[in-house]
Amino acid sequence: MKHASTRTRRTAPKAERTKASILSVAENYFSKLGFAATRLEDIADELGMTRAALFYHFKDKQMLYDAMVAEAFSALNERLEAILGSESKTVVERLELAIDAWVDSVVSRPNLARLILRFVADGTDQPTQKVFVSDQLVPAKYFQLFHEGRESGELNPLHDDPIHVASTILGTTVFYVAALSALLPNQFEPLEPEQVEVHRQETLYSARRLLGIQTKTRRKRK
Repeated sequence: MKHASTRTRRTAPKAERTKASILSVAENYFSKLGFAATRLEDIADELGMTRAALFYHFKDKQMLYDAMVAEAFSALNERLEAILGSESKTVVERLELAIDAWVDSVVSRPNLARLILRFVADGTDQPTQKVFVSDQLVPAKYFQLFHEGRESGELNPLHDDPIHVASTILGTTVFYVAALSALLPNQFEPLEPEQVEVHRQETLYSARRLLGIQTKTRRKRK
């Protein structure tokens, strides 16, 4: 008879792969249909599994949605936390690198933009899981840098409230990735590398203007 620990080691990777597949398919459904309209039966059917098998990994739709959001945004959260918390860089450098990371992450995974739009559109029906997890460290660190930069003179923002800059940056990229092609069908491909780079530079330009960052030339990506 095989030892129990050996069986556990062999079955764990398969369970993890199955869970990852469920989260991937769920991400597509939730980003396209929203929380209320997404059916667990459809997710299970696409994966070729029974509803009962799906419930083995996630006991209900709420748990599946929360796990999906946490997984979908985890890499972005970790990246932004690392950048904004890098004390070896100036306030301006951290903010500009964070903008780069935001654009890169949403462009490379467009479902993030769609999930945010769905999250907002669901209104009072939306689940409680937040996009920025980890006790809201990313927004808190951004607010802290905003005030630090204003006190040190690195920033001379047009508005005292940092929300104005955040809403411009976040909203612009979400709309650019998730909605613009639908408004301009067969005329504009927002995810083409050249267009993404233009969007990145314009986003940085807007952020610098709102934050009062003085630069002679726009920074080019290396």
